[in-house]
Amino acid sequence: MGNRSHHLSEAEHLERQAEIADNTHARAALLRMARASRGVAALVGMFEACADETRPTLTR
Repeated sequence: MGNRSHHLSEAEHLERQAEIADNTHARAALLRMARASRGVAALVGMFEACADETRPTLTR
């Protein structure tokens, strides 16, 4: 699935591709894919935060 950073990098890459797309339909599709990657990054971030909260801490 990848981590949060991977999905954010992918979104940035797709946004750069959208900037140079040669037609409106391709640009719109790339921007939708970038938006989806940002959404996945947010979900992965929430999952990572939940995992951090549920890990037991070692105390002495």
